[in-house]
Amino acid sequence: MTNQPSGHIRAAIASVWLALGLAASLVTSATGADAATHATATGATLQLPLEVLGAGLPSKPTIVQAVLNVDASQLAQVDRLWFSCHRCGFFGPPEFEATTQAPARVKASLRVLGGTSADAGADIPWVDITDANVQLADAERLQGGLARGGLYTARIGLVLDASTKARLVAAASGNLIQFRFNGTDGESNGYRVIALQLQDAQGRNLATNAVQFANIKKQKDAGKTWSEDVAAGDTLWHASGVLAKSSIVPRKLQAACASCHAPTGRDLQYFNYSDNAIVQRSRFHGLSKLQGQQIAAYLRYSQQAVPHVAQAAPWNPPYQPGAGLDSRPITEWAAGAGLGAALDTTTQALQAVFGKPIDGQPLSLTQADVDKVMDASATMNTREMAVPLQYPDWNAWLPAAHPLDVWPEGFSPAGSFAKGAQFSQSSWQDPNGNAAKIESWLQGHLNPNGKYGDWSHLTPAQRNEIQQLFANSGWIAYGFLGGGRGNHVASSGQYGAQVGASRLAALAASATTASEPEAATTNAFIERAMMSLLQWNAVQQWHWATGYGLEGKQKWFIGDYDANANTWKGRGEVRGWPFNTVSVFFLAPHMLYQADTDATGKVTRDLIHAWETHNVIGSYYRTNAWYQMQMSINPGAQSDWVNFSMDWPYLTGFDELLTGTLGGATPAQQELGNASTVRLLQARIKSAQFVNNAIPLYVASDTGSLINNRGRYSRAQAMKHLAPSNFMDRATATMGTAGSPYAPLDRYQPGLSLKLLNGAISQFNTLYASTDPAAWRRCDPANTELGEPEPTAGFAFCVDKGRTPLAAMGNGQYAETTDAYGRASPEQFLQYALWKATQMGAETTRLQRLTDWTYRVWPAPASPAR
Repeated sequence: MTNQPSGHIRAAIASVWLALGLAASLVTSATGADAATHATATGATLQLPLEVLGAGLPSKPTIVQAVLNVDASQLAQVDRLWFSCHRCGFFGPPEFEATTQAPARVKASLRVLGGTSADAGADIPWVDITDANVQLADAERLQGGLARGGLYTARIGLVLDASTKARLVAAASGNLIQFRFNGTDGESNGYRVIALQLQDAQGRNLATNAVQFANIKKQKDAGKTWSEDVAAGDTLWHASGVLAKSSIVPRKLQAACASCHAPTGRDLQYFNYSDNAIVQRSRFHGLSKLQGQQIAAYLRYSQQAVPHVAQAAPWNPPYQPGAGLDSRPITEWAAGAGLGAALDTTTQALQAVFGKPIDGQPLSLTQADVDKVMDASATMNTREMAVPLQYPDWNAWLPAAHPLDVWPEGFSPAGSFAKGAQFSQSSWQDPNGNAAKIESWLQGHLNPNGKYGDWSHLTPAQRNEIQQLFANSGWIAYGFLGGGRGNHVASSGQYGAQVGASRLAALAASATTASEPEAATTNAFIERAMMSLLQWNAVQQWHWATGYGLEGKQKWFIGDYDANANTWKGRGEVRGWPFNTVSVFFLAPHMLYQADTDATGKVTRDLIHAWETHNVIGSYYRTNAWYQMQMSINPGAQSDWVNFSMDWPYLTGFDELLTGTLGGATPAQQELGNASTVRLLQARIKSAQFVNNAIPLYVASDTGSLINNRGRYSRAQAMKHLAPSNFMDRATATMGTAGSPYAPLDRYQPGLSLKLLNGAISQFNTLYASTDPAAWRRCDPANTELGEPEPTAGFAFCVDKGRTPLAAMGNGQYAETTDAYGRASPEQFLQYALWKATQMGAETTRLQRLTDWTYRVWPAPASPAR
């Protein structure tokens, strides 16, 4: 069976995907409490979503069913069952503790009973929903599939065999479809089917059912009246030592419901989790059905002031960018534009970047269209620019293990998460206490006018105070963990990440970890500890941003404070998070992993989690998604806090890594890779605008370490990333030729890559061609303060002292002269850019401006590039 949907099927997928993105929150079929459950769905109306949720005991799987009607005249045309599924696979690290039942290995199964009743069809076999058994849309199939894949919601087709087709009946009777949640992996308690169709071979929906999307607002409204259940639910929501880790690990947790979620429970109300979802998750954590209902009652009553946002749903990714988001109330921004805003094609992605209608028409961009967007003095709106990427769902934000249980009181003499600790750092780190300070500050400084999100009353000193508290919050959390990306092992003593890992490792059971031993190593537990605290950090930030209305007018919270004049100069965009610190960017696997090494010190596992070695591309996709999300919610504010919240080279590096990993063996791989390249282009443009600042290129009077020189925070540090040579074929004397990443875009519009090169030259000129060569630091090859020779160091912000000729390659061709590692210095990639752009036919006027500046910086005798 092929995994490649036909063109008609892909068109049908796209239309349903769009509808799902805009749909209101959906209702569930009810499930029982103590046994395998059969939710009944009959009649002409299809109730969605099917919430295949339960306690998660593998011995008592949850079964939910629906009925699809097909007219008799169309019955013979039915070819497949098509559905869209939110979390049909397991995504997190596997269970490692002793369990009362073996964790499930396959999460979801289904069967098509047709006209056969559930009782009469008991012997009809179930089909496991795995990559091998079903069709997936290209994006899902090629970027990780269902098991720890990149996309949390997948579009799935099951081709029906002859015996299944023979069971189908005409509309009067209806066709019974059953979905089964086989049991938990230790973390998940089910999945949701959010679209369901019987299709013909061309992907046309033949089911005649009306589809009714549930009204979660009705459940919210029903909970606005106080009852005794509200008080009981309040106690349960905040209770420590009450919840079990899961239905298969009965160990009690220190964390309460309020610990992992927004403290108020705002997230469950905002993202329209159904009453049933709240009840079933409560049961997963060892509570009764009644207790789950009491928690739901408390949340509905206490959070009734949270605005109802119809498009907010557990499967709609928070902050998914899309057209029109800024025109909606600020309270709707976190809901995002829905799954339908995640683009499928490169043409769509290019249309989105350059502000053209996404209308199925061929691409037709002029140089003026390109120049308007590739303007370093403009501000690209990445909140409204749809991308070919599905952002993580809300569940991906929530801690799989809470820091209270990773660093419990009494485990380490150095301290705990609850009260702060001093591990191998020189100072006390208390992320929990700092969060309480922020909460207290925000409560104490609310605007007396009571208007949500109005912080116009703050004084300059107060703005600076909360700015510092916000900045410190992320770094205190990261300091508590210790170390840096890929290395959280102290040279002496133990970092916090190591202490947390030892706590988790002490709970491990060999019988449980035997199936995936690579996920139970010391380094794997370090990664779990890292993930725990940084997920908690992100949830806290979301709670502050949405609960206190901090998402509008970044300039109120980010800026420069002059204490002498008592003035405030704000920076930022019209919408965005105010946290220029460790944020959602750090939830990427690339930021959380602990590198494995062999006996010689050689890295054997890099960039991914220990449990992701069988699905590397899925991990890369999720790193891309978190990095891209950070650019949507807070790309930074042109300040001295370089790279925060964004680390631009990491974003662009993973754009390229995902493209390269996809490869080009098939048209579908090429299409997805090219779509990823469009995101690379977007990042290059946005980063150029980010560094368009007034920070000095170099402060010569500062004789301290280069790493702290103010010039490192300026546009000078980004020059190598924004040089026009990044937009063309590159050739170096040591490494040979590398094709332009943008050349494949010419297949969507002939000559497009040249237009992009012209735009890149103008972008570079805006940033650099007016700078005084005397304002730049000149590179010192003998200086290694930046960790490597200065001319090619990653943090370098200098230009070379003089000009070196390009390497002559024969036949009139030239290449950059590089060091032994294939790295070129600034004057080489600019000289090469001048020569190559001339060969490519770049526009003369803008190229001449670049040439003139290059020769002002290096007025040596002309090279072949002249």
